[in-house]
Amino acid sequence: MSAAGETAEAVVQTIMGPVPVDRLGATMIHEHLMVNLRCYWSPSDDPGAAFLPLNVERLGRIRANPFAVRDNLLIDHPLVMAEELHRYKDAGGATIVDLTPPGLGRDPRVLEWLAARTEVNIVAGCGYYAEAAHPPGMENKSVDDLAAEMIRDITEGMDGTGLKAGVIGEIGMTACPMRPVERKVLEAAALAQQETGCAVIAHSAPGPESPFEVLEVLAAAGADMGRVVQSHLDERFRTDLDKYRRVADMGANLGLDTFGRELYYESRRRQHPSDEVRLEAVVMLLEDGLVDRILPAQDICFKHELGTYGGQGYDHFLLRIAPRLRHRGVSDDELDRMLRVNPARVLAGRGPA
Repeated sequence: MSAAGETAEAVVQTIMGPVPVDRLGATMIHEHLMVNLRCYWSPSDDPGAAFLPLNVERLGRIRANPFAVRDNLLIDHPLVMAEELHRYKDAGGATIVDLTPPGLGRDPRVLEWLAARTEVNIVAGCGYYAEAAHPPGMENKSVDDLAAEMIRDITEGMDGTGLKAGVIGEIGMTACPMRPVERKVLEAAALAQQETGCAVIAHSAPGPESPFEVLEVLAAAGADMGRVVQSHLDERFRTDLDKYRRVADMGANLGLDTFGRELYYESRRRQHPSDEVRLEAVVMLLEDGLVDRILPAQDICFKHELGTYGGQGYDHFLLRIAPRLRHRGVSDDELDRMLRVNPARVLAGRGPA
């Protein structure tokens, strides 16, 4: 049976309730809406800009040091976000997976308002990101405790709202080897997946080795690897086909999800790949027969990445990248599988209890 057939009668839990997968449409599986990254604020990268508000005149400076400007690390204006989602919908987008867990500013009520106002499906995430974003007391929680929290978010609702998460993630790592508390969260994500059937979306640490450590921990904990997405592989692997193949051989899906982010991270002394490199990676993977594993997105999480402030916006892939892929010979069927069929397959678990 085809991937589309396997999910034809399944549903995905959105912030507004269950939605049949055939109504998900074009989906960005790794994005952030209301998000607070100020736990990563690095004013020493550019002390003169640390407290300046983001504006177009400073955009070049902010792109050079995105973590240096405190204002750039907070997206919290619902009206701005509604306009961003309207542009995404006008470009053909239908669903956004918001991977903003507790500790990074998750706000279920605002997600509900955005979904109602824009008629874009929003799938909310649960779990915990990397250690810097963890709340106090995480070291005292067991794997079972953490799994129970995720299961409650999925089956009962988040933060006492009754609004349910539909995906586990973004589960984050700081370094390789991973921190002990991050390993606990990852193992808990596998347990929560076993109970709920939801997808797990994982953020590896910088560098090419962390993705394999993440997948090994998930597999050992009993995760359904066919519903695991290893994110940011376009940045971690660039055009190293052998590494992508290793992830696919482990049963996981390939998140090429930082399209539009062409930044230099001062703290890491590392340049993100260009969209041209990402395009080369996608074409290379398609030629290698991995179309059913590819999940593109943009991972928008900085204010300067929003269209309102001169950034690429959530419609970047649909408006600018998809045409470039077509020019390289990528078919509409291949694009449909990457943007619609693959996200539907990954997200369609057993659904909430």
